[in-house]
Amino acid sequence: MKKFFLFSFLFLNILSHHLIAQKSDNSTDVHFLTKDNIQISASYQFPENKSGLIPAIILIHQGGSWREEWKNLALWDMLLNEGYAILAYDIRSHGKSDKDDGNLNDLFNNSKRSPLDLMAAIDFLEKDTRIDKFRIGIIGASIGANLACVAAASPVYHIQSAVSISAKTSAVQNLSGTKDPVKPKQVFYIASKNEQNGLREEWAQDLFSKTTGKKKIKIHKGNKHGSFILKESIPLQKEIVAWFKNTL
Repeated sequence: MKKFFLFSFLFLNILSHHLIAQKSDNSTDVHFLTKDNIQISASYQFPENKSGLIPAIILIHQGGSWREEWKNLALWDMLLNEGYAILAYDIRSHGKSDKDDGNLNDLFNNSKRSPLDLMAAIDFLEKDTRIDKFRIGIIGASIGANLACVAAASPVYHIQSAVSISAKTSAVQNLSGTKDPVKPKQVFYIASKNEQNGLREEWAQDLFSKTTGKKKIKIHKGNKHGSFILKESIPLQKEIVAWFKNTL
């Protein structure tokens, strides 16, 4: 009898987590082209019962993953409930987006590849008359974090605020396409204390020191990387929402 109740409890617990992960997936699949003619695949979702122009958050996954990594986080619902539209896209050569020539290491450092994906995502949002194009933010993990920093440092991208999770200073510089030191504006940095033997914390601190305007840094315990840091901490996800409420 005890085994039956234990099995029932585990089954319901698993089912509950499955439903939580799926409950907000009312997103629409969309596609857009980059300047170098790469088709980017994305999930696009609007908050319910929101009138007027809507601010938007772009979600950029980490290397080797795809946009679905965000949908299992409570953060997805939190952003929608606060009235933000969400655009989560697959970086080229990931998920359902087109592949291009070149390897992954080059992709993570080449200013002529993944930054074009982000520019296309921003252009897509700016062309949507429902979106407030002056209130677009980014949350990025790993390569997404580096792209978020690049966008926050250049007026070309039209980004107002960013969250950078597990960034790498040298990759940010490489993706910027300039030899001038990158100086992001209005960024919330997140990294794990022991991530990559402490290097990710070091890089987060370095980027934080170069950032102007409002800025914040949070070093999480443990060694998780990118969006896996958020999976361990609902309070940290709430901090991200609060950050955008104050900066976007």
